[in-house]
Amino acid sequence: MHENGTSLRRRLALLIAMALAPLAGAEEFRSVWADAFSVGFKSQSQINTLISRCQAGNYNVIIAEVLAFHDNTGGGHGAYWNSSIVPKATDISGGIDPLANLVTAAHNAGIQVHAWIVPYRVSSVWPPSGNATLSGHPEWLMVPIGDIDGGPAKVGSYYTLDPGAPAAQDYLVGIVRELTDNYEIDGINLDYIRYVQTDAGYPSDAGYAGSGLARFQDLTGYVGTPPVSGSTSWNDFRRQTITEFVRRLRAEVATAPNPRQPLWLTADLIAFGNAPANFSSSDAYNLHQNWKYWLEEGFLDAGIVMNYKREFNASQAAWYRNWVNAANGWKGERYFVAGQGNYLNPKADSVTQMAYALGQGAEGTANFAYDATADENQNGTPETDWTWYPYVSANLWTTGDTVPVLPWRDPNTAIEGTLWGQVINEESGAPVDGAVVTVAGQPSVATDGNGYFVTTLIPASGAGTSYSVTVDAVGCPVVTLPGALIVPGGLTRADVVVCPLAPGDYDDDGDVDQADLNFLLFCLAGPDNDYVGGNFCLDGDFDVDEDIDLADVLEFQAVFDSP
Repeated sequence: MHENGTSLRRRLALLIAMALAPLAGAEEFRSVWADAFSVGFKSQSQINTLISRCQAGNYNVIIAEVLAFHDNTGGGHGAYWNSSIVPKATDISGGIDPLANLVTAAHNAGIQVHAWIVPYRVSSVWPPSGNATLSGHPEWLMVPIGDIDGGPAKVGSYYTLDPGAPAAQDYLVGIVRELTDNYEIDGINLDYIRYVQTDAGYPSDAGYAGSGLARFQDLTGYVGTPPVSGSTSWNDFRRQTITEFVRRLRAEVATAPNPRQPLWLTADLIAFGNAPANFSSSDAYNLHQNWKYWLEEGFLDAGIVMNYKREFNASQAAWYRNWVNAANGWKGERYFVAGQGNYLNPKADSVTQMAYALGQGAEGTANFAYDATADENQNGTPETDWTWYPYVSANLWTTGDTVPVLPWRDPNTAIEGTLWGQVINEESGAPVDGAVVTVAGQPSVATDGNGYFVTTLIPASGAGTSYSVTVDAVGCPVVTLPGALIVPGGLTRADVVVCPLAPGDYDDDGDVDQADLNFLLFCLAGPDNDYVGGNFCLDGDFDVDEDIDLADVLEFQAVFDSP
């Protein structure tokens, strides 16, 4: 498929901008995943050792798994930070805040910290210990099709949040914002940001109006329960719900009040088997992880493709290279980081794979894992070989390097901006699901279940470029915003109200008549007799001074439609 003129110009301009960015072409994202189930950052001593080893290996990014499960039963479960949302992990030594201490030590050593979270996986038992919020909301879970309306049930081995449930999405956004707002981290890394099996996405409570399935039925008019496979619209919707969360985080992470901005948003992306000719044939796509689209639309700053293959196996070695080449072609205008399984390979083979990826244009690599660094015996048993760290610096990263800049987030080099916001129906007071938002000249997007939209890659220059924006919600007049200013590298927020209430229309019947006059006379209170927020009398508060008085009566007369 050939690029159209606009796309080609955008790509050329971004390449020029990236070339002008300081040392952008020479920088590498040199990262290691430190998981929550092993040594790494659970005590100050572990943190000091982790930093020391990363320095020895010339790494510049630690991806620390601060949330693997939303309960606190067992090692690796719970929050590895002081959270007001998720119960704190119980295998922390010394009473420390692991994330805070890791951030301080890493930054002192010139190393970034990206907070790695598993959003949807809740627990292996129900209710989740220590988590009153999720225990009180079993309707936020999805279940396999055979367990619909039977209450909580496992998807695979774990209880799992419904990606399509707006309340679950808000809960997860709250966790991300707690991390980005309270800790000077350098990024958020999403893992298992997909379905683990296609037989899922169905509600634990069929009567819950906020489930993903209920949304699908409302938006599409589908009657009944769609099958596990064979329904294109159901598959597309489930894929859409994962995208909605990633897309919203594109805005939430970038607007967090964090001095380390611009914060990275990355995701761990599956690359099972061999790379297909078309992304739509991949396991990722079929498990509703549309990562090619996320990168092309700029929702992610980098995709970390988990390309875990054995170099000493000829077939897998070829698959590794095929995936590197495919990911380079599918990354759009963002970064590709080659996830490499050093736990599967002798150290020399890991270096061979990493060097290939970097040589083909990957902007970095990520090793899995910090403490499982080799399989020198090629017998499928990962080894904790701490000599990996001096080995990689002696054989690949012989000098230190800095993390790549993000030219699309820098107003001096960016050629595009982002518009985001929330659409609310004033008549109902509820967010609008499926409203169509169109920035002039750009593809339309639909709001999610919480009413949020995000439009990326909007061409912008100078002090900003003005765009007309339309919002089309079913049953409401189309709303037009004439001058949304899109700033290069920035995010413009524009919340939109649709189906506005007519002032004085107390009974919401579309006119202001005798019935409404009766309400007005009942509410007439005189100056300084304030009403509490939400009182229905304020529907006639024309001058918005929190009372109904003579000034409002005069305004009412102007709109009164006598029978």
